Amino acid sequence: MKKRLWIGTVLLGALAPAQAAEPPSGQSAGPDGAAIESRAAAGQAPPDGGGGKEAPKARALEEAPPAPERTPRPAAAEWDAAEPVRLARDRSGAACKARMRREWLRIDCSAPSLAMVRTLGASAGEAWFGLDQKGGDGLATGASVVFPVRRGDRRVIEIGSESFEYRGQVGFSTSFVISEQWLDGDAGPLVSVL
Repeated sequence: MKKRLWIGTVLLGALAPAQAAEPPSGQSAGPDGAAIESRAAAGQAPPDGGGGKEAPKARALEEAPPAPERTPRPAAAEWDAAEPVRLARDRSGAACKARMRREWLRIDCSAPSLAMVRTLGASAGEAWFGLDQKGGDGLATGASVVFPVRRGDRRVIEIGSESFEYRGQVGFSTSFVISEQWLDGDAGPLVSVL
């Protein structure tokens, strides 16, 4: 039984990259526009009908790491001019956006009924986060996480939603998990939103 489970896990792991691939350029997206959204998340222009404007290409964070100097956390107004960056893995679809200002990374995620942001583990204690954009139910629909990306760092941050269960019970579920690590031997940081 364990051998079958292991083989199934290996097969599913091998299929995951194939499922995440975009359709060939000659093939159009389905009615949900999934191919267009994945191109936009990757910083690519839409295949046609883009009005002649190319989407800005976001640099890959792990390929162009931030400088090693330590600077103070950017003020709120500085994030307006922050550079968009691509993360190593982003399974959120278009729900999360990442921006970089010096060595500071800001990830903004949106989902209904957000209720908590918490650090599950970290090698460094610097991280700021908050909930915003109140929805009709009084719960947040957006969360922002800000932390420095420095060599030697490791952290995992969870963004959770509140759900109303049977007979008025309240439960919590994980909407997003942000993982950041920049080990000493790595050329750049690996940041993922799962």
